[in-house]
Amino acid sequence: MLRNIIVIYIFLSSATFFRFTYLPKNLVLLASFGAIVLMVLGIIIDLVYYRGKRFPQKFGGEVGLIFLAIAFSIYGAKWGHDQSFILSIWVLTPMYSYFFYYFLHSIRMKPEDLEKLMIYMGFAFIGLFFIQYMLYPTMLFGVRAQEARGTIRIFIPGGAFAVFVYFLFLQKSFTTGNKVYLLFCLFYLSVPVLQGTRSSIVSLLLGTVIFILFSKKVKSKFLVTILMAMAGMLVFFLFQDIFMALIQVSEEQASQNEEDIRVRAAKFFLTEFYPTNLNYFLGNGQSHMMSAYGMKVFYYKVTYGYYKNDIGIIGEFVKYGVVFVLAVILIFRKFFTLKIESKYGFIKFWAFLLIISEISGGMFQRPTAIIVITSIMYIYDISNFKLKNKAPPTEVIKSD
Repeated sequence: MLRNIIVIYIFLSSATFFRFTYLPKNLVLLASFGAIVLMVLGIIIDLVYYRGKRFPQKFGGEVGLIFLAIAFSIYGAKWGHDQSFILSIWVLTPMYSYFFYYFLHSIRMKPEDLEKLMIYMGFAFIGLFFIQYMLYPTMLFGVRAQEARGTIRIFIPGGAFAVFVYFLFLQKSFTTGNKVYLLFCLFYLSVPVLQGTRSSIVSLLLGTVIFILFSKKVKSKFLVTILMAMAGMLVFFLFQDIFMALIQVSEEQASQNEEDIRVRAAKFFLTEFYPTNLNYFLGNGQSHMMSAYGMKVFYYKVTYGYYKNDIGIIGEFVKYGVVFVLAVILIFRKFFTLKIESKYGFIKFWAFLLIISEISGGMFQRPTAIIVITSIMYIYDISNFKLKNKAPPTEVIKSD
């Protein structure tokens, strides 16, 4: 029970407690930092008292490379942009969420319990999103919210949990025959539609189609494809105004003669932004507004509309360098090559969607996504161990 409480606290901190407006910002930041400290303490205690009883870590090297890239980026920010080590270390706090992978191994949590808690977070995200949508313009959360593209665009953190649950329930709907699971999928599918995010809509639909076509859990693929097409038509008619507004935005952007803002930002950050050639390897680090480096990055945002977070994996490369990108590639390789139990087959399709999201949105630098990714890594470790040993690893995974 205690482990579940600690993990749900870490989940909530990764989503900055959904940014409730009634929670003081400083308290949220302190609680989020406290989650990192808690993870580090758990890892240290495990190393001291339970050495030799640890469970095989298939992704330990890759996560280690990510921390090496983070360390390099601190030096990159100092040598390339004269940002102090203290500021760089502090502003990188969200990236320390990768400790969660080692922490899960230290507390030896049962994958079933971890999965259950992720489901709770997925439901919480969906519920809170629709509550906020209905209450707008009254804001319960201190998040970006605006009326545009024929809808109310609200961006509450925590969606990474819902994506995991989406593919889990998509598989359960076919394996159990219980179509109630599809209700959650439809509710979640409506979130990117209501947010008016074209890339999220397309990537989620593409991931769903790939799942239907290639998952061994789907028996009658033709029938399911027909049903999905009908469901898609229904969604289109329900949200027709939003889709028409999105089409209009796309046409307006396509008619512009100048390059897309993201293309221009990518070109700038890959060329003019670099102070030295060494920074191509080390990265430029994460900027902080209390430094001249942070003010310079802010100037590029407000003057030119250049955001590193908008250019996906290129932005991650600019911040964290070559080693970080290498680690991401190796992680994806293991997601598709390591053997896992058939009940986790949906994770392969989740990983496919993650690739698309990583290229366009840089998911490996977002705290909530990091927590979900490291949770999946841990599930992989457990499942792969079971397959190799033909038995549950009861000696290392205990009940509370």
